Amino acid sequence: MTRIGYLVHDLADPAVRRRVAMLEAGDADIVPAGFVREGRAVPVFETAPLVLGETRDARLAARAAAVARVCLARVEALAEQFGDSDVLMARNLEMLAIAVRVVRRIEARTGRRPRLVYECLDIHRLLTSEGVAGRALRALERRLAHSVDLAITSSPAFVRNHLGAVFGARTLVVENKVPALTDDVTAAGATPPGPPWRIGWFGALRCRKSFEILSDLARRGDGQVEVVLRGRPTPAVFPDLAVEVREVPNMRFEGAYDGARDLPEIYGDVHFSWCIDFFEEGHNSAWLLPNRLYESAFHATLPIALAHVETGAFLDRNGFGVTVDTADAASLWAYFAALKPADYAAQIARLEEQPRALWSVTVEECAALVRALATGGAAQRFAASGHEAGMAEEAS
Repeated sequence: MTRIGYLVHDLADPAVRRRVAMLEAGDADIVPAGFVREGRAVPVFETAPLVLGETRDARLAARAAAVARVCLARVEALAEQFGDSDVLMARNLEMLAIAVRVVRRIEARTGRRPRLVYECLDIHRLLTSEGVAGRALRALERRLAHSVDLAITSSPAFVRNHLGAVFGARTLVVENKVPALTDDVTAAGATPPGPPWRIGWFGALRCRKSFEILSDLARRGDGQVEVVLRGRPTPAVFPDLAVEVREVPNMRFEGAYDGARDLPEIYGDVHFSWCIDFFEEGHNSAWLLPNRLYESAFHATLPIALAHVETGAFLDRNGFGVTVDTADAASLWAYFAALKPADYAAQIARLEEQPRALWSVTVEECAALVRALATGGAAQRFAASGHEAGMAEEAS
């Protein structure tokens, strides 16, 4: 069994739990450690995590200080936690800074070096900035990259636009597919046609522009378009989202959900999934392939995306979902006002004709991923083993 130390920025992040589930399904033993966002409870892992402290969203300076404190005072404890790991995987750049020190300490103590894997699922806006902070952060990334054996990311656009220049062929794309790892994983069927047509915006709610577009659409729809929000609002963007939503007719916010249990229910209640993001418009937002894209398709819900970004290209390439040239309430209202039940049914039929491998990952793929993380030449074999719809190695 491969033993993987997992150093994360937020132990309570649902995406962390999904990655742990994938690796465990691939017969890995996961040893976690990391920070937790303020106000969130640390979930139960099979191996108790080493908690490094609390951090807050949108407080980069404070998070940098927390990382510095760990590098000064907690490296020995982390080396103990991860000492017998075959792989140390660091999620996000701040955790990579810690991981490089931990790997060096393990090597000094034991004479063996775990493989170091960098998991980068977002390109922070500062990494693309031309200012002093951006140049400094890119210099740090390049310096840390010398110690990295493999970088994994979730979209080929991240490789094309940034990571390929830093890590070259040491980069592996692992899309945010739904883990279909047991026989009891259920999918929602298609929602009976509208009107009213319901749009779901689920997951990390951090995009003010999306909220303004959807609230405008809900107001002008005269009840023919409804908007449902579920997930965790980013406090820096939405200090009290529930209060804001109460002011908008035909829109409701139903709070957080359990991604391991509630997806069939929440996707089964909507016709369309909002897969548009302007949080870091032109950079990260244009390059990502979000979790909600794969969750939507898995649960027979039509994703809506901008045509000119990576998510829209994915939909156009595979022939399902809705792509729009511009996302504004007027053009979206025109689309929904003209939408007929038969048109919706035809779009659902096109979605259901697609191979499920586009949006769900199997136990066999999880095992291949673990091998890719653990052995030097496994990434190429992993990419060549037929996972063309999801996981492929990208050269610079």
